[in-house]
Amino acid sequence: MLLALICGLSSAAWAADAVPCRNGSFPAQEAAFGLAKVVGAPRTPLRSDTPPCPDDSAGCQGRAYVVPGDVVITGTKTGAYICAFFPSRNGGSAGYVRQDEIAPQSLPASLPPAAWNGTWLDGDNRIVLRADDGRLTASGTAYWPSANPSPRQRPGGPNLGEMSGTATPNGNTVVFAGNNPADCRVTLTLLPPFLLAADNMNCGGMNVSFAGVYRRR
Repeated sequence: MLLALICGLSSAAWAADAVPCRNGSFPAQEAAFGLAKVVGAPRTPLRSDTPPCPDDSAGCQGRAYVVPGDVVITGTKTGAYICAFFPSRNGGSAGYVRQDEIAPQSLPASLPPAAWNGTWLDGDNRIVLRADDGRLTASGTAYWPSANPSPRQRPGGPNLGEMSGTATPNGNTVVFAGNNPADCRVTLTLLPPFLLAADNMNCGGMNVSFAGVYRRR
């Protein structure tokens, strides 16, 4: 009985400390994001985040995997593992990899404001950034479930969201937010050639979010 109680507490503590490593929630991780190149075995599985994962057991390994040379975006560390997101044109896949299966890539010490310039896309969502005198001006539009859902999906059309503002980058991060905590707040992280976006879910209609991994058009 005592052993079962200890095991139950251990599992509960692990679950409480576990950080989700999934496609939709990846940009919202409170982590120092980075880029890394896969250097592991011919196939490096993207492991589950469901306790007791991540580990190297077969039960933690899903169908998604990366191969040597692939570039992934890295996030939160959990023991010997680190959350990795592999971007693709159709979205991407996230999961835990062992830290010895990747080689972190060096990032510029600073980024000129012009490095942010452009129209950035994640599916139908769009963020436009323009640099002027060290500051960035942003405007964006987001949709749920998409810009053009079928009548069966959403008879009344999509829910819409917008963001805008002017802010000064801090390193490779910039935050666009109003004065009220309930206002739309969008945090952008630039990891060329990717732009990560996270928000507070207050930027539009129900389920609308700018969260995602964007590419410059």
